[in-house]
Amino acid sequence: MEERVTQIISHIAASHSQTGRILETHRHVSTQMAAIAGDLPDSHPEFAGLDMLQKRALQLTKNVTTYLNSLAELEEAMAMQTELVMKEIHVTDEE
Repeated sequence: MEERVTQIISHIAASHSQTGRILETHRHVSTQMAAIAGDLPDSHPEFAGLDMLQKRALQLTKNVTTYLNSLAELEEAMAMQTELVMKEIHVTDEE
């Protein structure tokens, strides 16, 4: 039984590692977009109009929000999986 729990934990760890790599990529994209937004001039920006500026700002906000939501979902998934593994370990200890 312990071997099975160990295998489950290793699969969960691999899954978390891959999810972390995906989130790392999202972080880089969000960081780059934030840097671009920070480089924009504060006055008299020359865009294709105010609508384009608003679209870009909305896109940046959505990307940052998506990244933060992904982090929250990852944390929740890790907590749920860890809880299941801990319950399984506790059951095997009692046996």
